[in-house]
Amino acid sequence: MAVRGTDSRASADEPTGLGLVDLPPLKPRVLALRTIPRVDEQLAAEWKLPDGLRAAGLVTCTSDDALYVALDEGTKAAPVEVVYARSFYAGSNHASGPLSGEAIGVYAARDPDEVREALDACVRTLEREAWFYAADEAQELAFFPHVVRSTGSYLSRQAGIAAGAPMAYLIAPPLESMVALDAALKAASVRLVKWFGPPSETNFGGGYLVGDLAACEAAARAFAAAVVDIARAPTDVARSARAAGEALGARPKGGRGTGKYRVLATGERLTDKPEHLTHLLDDESLVDKAHPRLPLRGKLDTLQGLILEAQCAADGDGARGLVGELGEALELTRAIVGAEVTGRPLASWKLAGLSASELRYHTHHTHELYGVPFMFPSVRQGPVVARLYTARAYAREAELALYLSFPSADERADLKLAMNRLSSALYLMTIKYVAGRYAGENLRPGPVKGWKPPKNA
Repeated sequence: MAVRGTDSRASADEPTGLGLVDLPPLKPRVLALRTIPRVDEQLAAEWKLPDGLRAAGLVTCTSDDALYVALDEGTKAAPVEVVYARSFYAGSNHASGPLSGEAIGVYAARDPDEVREALDACVRTLEREAWFYAADEAQELAFFPHVVRSTGSYLSRQAGIAAGAPMAYLIAPPLESMVALDAALKAASVRLVKWFGPPSETNFGGGYLVGDLAACEAAARAFAAAVVDIARAPTDVARSARAAGEALGARPKGGRGTGKYRVLATGERLTDKPEHLTHLLDDESLVDKAHPRLPLRGKLDTLQGLILEAQCAADGDGARGLVGELGEALELTRAIVGAEVTGRPLASWKLAGLSASELRYHTHHTHELYGVPFMFPSVRQGPVVARLYTARAYAREAELALYLSFPSADERADLKLAMNRLSSALYLMTIKYVAGRYAGENLRPGPVKGWKPPKNA
């Protein structure tokens, strides 16, 4: 990517991209457009055009990565294929001619009208949203922090992902691309599916990152923040690389700054708390909202709501014993939340009078202890069983989120054990309810379907 041939000026009524970064745009220009109604068969063989696709559309542009994004948009506007897309060596500043630019793209389709529709979509994308940005005041350091909301057939094929998936398309000069890609991967739950190691034809680097749309946008912002930080102080050896939890413009121009808030990942201090950051514990531990412990807390909140729903259903049924045991489960869930947030050990606990080891034994011997085999809930068993089953299933999801938050085997083993036994306890409550141990007024156990041990076992 070269800056020459771009235009950073934009009028008040012009579209201004996706709004991910507040930086001067370096807008690309289309240099040449042509359609070929029917490509000669000899050339079609050299271009490797698919059978039946002989209409072609060609475009050159001052910006290669912007063109590739725009070509992909054309595949969503018409039934076309991108059959050729290449960057030229050394970039726009050293183009082979006035209409060469930095890259060329070629569409193929069955009908020339389809090619024209794709070219129209391609040009619109270049005019309205796909462009590089300047990271420095001189507008010489250009980079591409772009998010494709929904990939078409071209970029999904290049990335090896399903069409329609979001993708962060991140490109920068050599050193900047490597540091900023690291920051992007740490900032959100994204996966690197393709890395462009420098040097490329235009001596840039970067990669494709995939995840949900919010994660891709967070990664692109972190990528941009890292590039801008390098542009501000390129030779400051004491300045650590950016990582998750920082925002564009958050870092002061010198040092780590002073302020009430501290970014956990970098140690940087901020005077004001950015909207995209939240407290992991306190003002000294700000993290991005995509931090894995935040989804865990959300799941634990939802689990409390599901246990409460089951408790209300049990109360309406008159199963007072079950209401009490679900109350204990609710209190344990809240204790897990408190221990996770504060970092304190979880206090000792029991559920329905059973310790962790006793719970495990009871759930593995339900037929012997309660006369109910490992069972599959039925609609005829009523709303209490349905609510218990949903709460138990969600407890297992929360347990998985806990393991993702603390992947090391010895991290928060107390919480992992409690979450595992909590789901076991909810299952055991289902067994006891069906067995009539709670004497609910409206109990409708219905047929119990499930595995039973052999009679002689």
